[in-house]
Amino acid sequence: MKASSVFKIIAIFFVVMLAGMFIFENIDPVPIWIPFFKGRRFGLIFIILASYILGVLTAVWVMKRIGANMKKQIKLRELAEEEEELFEDEA
Repeated sequence: MKASSVFKIIAIFFVVMLAGMFIFENIDPVPIWIPFFKGRRFGLIFIILASYILGVLTAVWVMKRIGANMKKQIKLRELAEEEEELFEDEA
């Protein structure tokens, strides 16, 4: 077996082990105060997961807004170029 294969197997083992330890250590409920869920206790891993999902959704929303603005500017630029061509033809 090659050294790189052994290294990959050991690296994957450590990643899985550390991820498992992180998840199991953060399952214990912690008190959290949210206006709609007063006095509830959630596992810390679920709070981390919810934060991660909200972050991903925010990033996707921001990228969509930026893309829509870029698309709008490109469309406006194309319309302006078409109008310039029309005026050039009339002259």
